[in-house]
Amino acid sequence: MRAAGVVVILAMIAGSSCRADECASFSASTMKANGAVAMAKWRTDYPSMRLNPNDQQPWEAINFRTKPADYMNAVLGTAKSSFKIADRKLVGTGQEEWWISQWLDYGFSGREPLMGLTKERSPDAKDLSKTSGDKYQVWAVGFYNRPGAAVFGDVFAEPCDPSFPVAIKFPFDTASVKFLFTDASPDEVTYLQGAPEYDAFIDPVPTGSGPPGHPANTRSIRTLRLLQVDISVRDRRSTETGWVFGTFVWRGPPTGDKLFDNLVPVSLQWGNDPGVYNNAIREGWTNPDLLGVTYGWDERPTMGFNGRANGPADNIRSSCLSCHGAARTPRASIGLLGSSFKIADLTDPMKVKAHVDTWFQNIKAGQLFQSFEPAASALDYSLQLEAAVVRMCQACQFGDLRGPTPKVCRATGFYNRPVCNAPVETSLRERLLSLVPPPRQ
Repeated sequence: MRAAGVVVILAMIAGSSCRADECASFSASTMKANGAVAMAKWRTDYPSMRLNPNDQQPWEAINFRTKPADYMNAVLGTAKSSFKIADRKLVGTGQEEWWISQWLDYGFSGREPLMGLTKERSPDAKDLSKTSGDKYQVWAVGFYNRPGAAVFGDVFAEPCDPSFPVAIKFPFDTASVKFLFTDASPDEVTYLQGAPEYDAFIDPVPTGSGPPGHPANTRSIRTLRLLQVDISVRDRRSTETGWVFGTFVWRGPPTGDKLFDNLVPVSLQWGNDPGVYNNAIREGWTNPDLLGVTYGWDERPTMGFNGRANGPADNIRSSCLSCHGAARTPRASIGLLGSSFKIADLTDPMKVKAHVDTWFQNIKAGQLFQSFEPAASALDYSLQLEAAVVRMCQACQFGDLRGPTPKVCRATGFYNRPVCNAPVETSLRERLLSLVPPPRQ
């Protein structure tokens, strides 16, 4: 349990929605950019109590190495009673035991109001299917369960000046679940035929490989379909990394609740197979039943790199653990999206080796990716915390957050002045935000 003073602070911010929570000096939430609409009300009233370490979680009775699909379904089962489809939106019960991160409602990829979605990497042509194009968008919202949310409560006890330790470590039994939606056509991504439709304020035109997004006030309501659901678990049996990551795909025809009942396990991963330069993967599993559905063609021969785990929306050059294992602040100077690695390079042993040795290490909780570069904090596989720092510091730099500069912004070298900037002209702010790199994968 955290100190009583922190609990008092948390009580003051209970019942909030998914803005940069209760930070009165923040004035540019993307949740408010599209007029007076009913905003998603995901929880940020972070709990002060973690789970009892002696409590048995449903997935703990299942060996993820030998029964990966059963393990994945056990994790997903803990979320089924908390989320449903209503009025063309994903909604919770209001008392769901799942919480979101603060400070993801800023910038060109910041949260839209109807479901609290943030913009993800735009898939390349033939990422989603053998016939999919490259002008589609992906938007997502992710949640942590009680043990993970308690860590967010520690970090965001002061929402305008969050506290980041040198190494964040999520407790065992932390779990997360993330819903990813796309505007891809079911005519091209045929496994989405019959998928339920959702409304969200997204970019008015597909951006493809252009800038990472548009100003939030230019978004419009468009139709999305659920594409995939990602899970992650801090599992003590994962001696390789301490984490287990997996992904599901929505596959038609629709059945049951048309939400969870249509989710099919795609892949599961507990290690990055460092030093493995072919597809002889030992620390992960991919569903062979999806060969020819979500992978198995020239542009996407495997889900993740050389057979490692990933989802349809994700970059084949990466893997679930590779992407999230790089979470740190400030971000490392190298970036996977800037990698020059091409699928054709799979036949070049030296390029494969260099790529694997850089990106596919088994990073443990508290360990720093690219440790030769200084960092303020290792973030234990949480890209949400990484994105929160970047967006909060941008808001300070551009004058949308006022007052003293958050300590983490100065510690990372993102913004070194003692006080946040005066408001920047709108057109200049938009030009600067357009240069911000898209989400890592």
